[in-house]
Amino acid sequence: MKKIIDIKFYFITALGLLTFSAFFYFFVKLFEGEPTLIGSSLDNYIPFLPILIYIYNIWYPFNILSLYFIFKDNVNIYIKTIISLVFCFIISNSIFIIYPTTVNRPVINSYNNLTEFITYITFKIDTPATRCFPSNHCILCFIIIFSVLAIKNMTKWKKRIIVTTNILIVLSTLFVKQHVVYDIIGSLVITLICFYILSRFKFFKYLEKKLVSVS
Repeated sequence: MKKIIDIKFYFITALGLLTFSAFFYFFVKLFEGEPTLIGSSLDNYIPFLPILIYIYNIWYPFNILSLYFIFKDNVNIYIKTIISLVFCFIISNSIFIIYPTTVNRPVINSYNNLTEFITYITFKIDTPATRCFPSNHCILCFIIIFSVLAIKNMTKWKKRIIVTTNILIVLSTLFVKQHVVYDIIGSLVITLICFYILSRFKFFKYLEKKLVSVS
């Protein structure tokens, strides 16, 4: 019975948070102004590699699984992860409204193979290419990485797989031209603030205690 309650708690918090954040991400589009084109000279040297669209698109299912591993290995870190993500997504979506951004990405009007087709569909779903800075894709990856590294009893092979895959996902956002370097930096700064600084505040601690008692 306890195991069923634990699984229910996980699904409500993890799937609930990520589903809500995805909805909120697209809902914010209704309030965006004219986006600013961002990028740096460094982005011009990063090639467009459509083959990495597979890595880019495993982001959601892989990190649902990653959150589950965090939950099973350390429920306290898991709760810190969820609360940190809530704060991160509030900050990122506020930035999307205040400072809407866009990036230059390749135009794909046709497709001759599976990779091009998946890239075409991915771009089509996320058209126009706005809500770029910071990258929510990378925010989730960075929070997962920080959380996994904070768990002492997680096996080394599990840590390596989760951390390595999330690093590859972050890099893929650059190589499939969905994001630019500034987006990655912004995501990293926000996750560092939420996971390591805001987590020390009393309100954060209060939320942690409430969720621990529920779990």
